[in-house]
Amino acid sequence: DSLPPFHFRIMWRPGGTAGLLWSIGNLSSMISVQYLGEGVGYSLTQASMLVSGIWGIFYFREVVGFGVRMRWFLSALITIGGILLLSFEHDDDGGDVSRSRGV
Repeated sequence: DSLPPFHFRIMWRPGGTAGLLWSIGNLSSMISVQYLGEGVGYSLTQASMLVSGIWGIFYFREVVGFGVRMRWFLSALITIGGILLLSFEHDDDGGDVSRSRGV
């Protein structure tokens, strides 16, 4: 059993572009966690699942049926609510614990 051909001459450009975009997104997520904190930055990073879900529903038509779509949108609203609640946990003093304790 041999492996199928890899088609490097055809696939190097889309594969390289996808890898570059993934790397930019990964770097951006690390920067967002650094500046916004883990609660907000990581939540916003994970909100990318909402974007991919919308693509799957409307562009690729992967989810069919009104009930299934409404359950997805309900869970998306719960997720957005969680992100908003976590945004209140952002520490505005730069993480200085001594200032928050009054020391």
